Amino acid sequence: MTASPSADVAAADIRQMIGEIVHAVLERDVDPSVDLFDQGATSLAFLRIVAEVNERYDITMDVAELEEASTDALLGLVAQQLKTQEHQTAR
Repeated sequence: MTASPSADVAAADIRQMIGEIVHAVLERDVDPSVDLFDQGATSLAFLRIVAEVNERYDITMDVAELEEASTDALLGLVAQQLKTQEHQTAR
């Protein structure tokens, strides 16, 4: 099954926003597929990133659900939470 064009646009927008947040907190570009801790992020920096993402998207991300702390993993979790919210709102 292929994602709809609007889902692709939304994912691209989320990816860009998370990338901007990560860049602002870490003050450098990172590889989105590599664990942020492997790229020099501290626990405090990661918590700041998660807090910013939660605030931006009005979600409560449970980082325990992440297999790794990469930008791509954050994207997946944000998209999942937003989809869940969308389904709950539609009811």
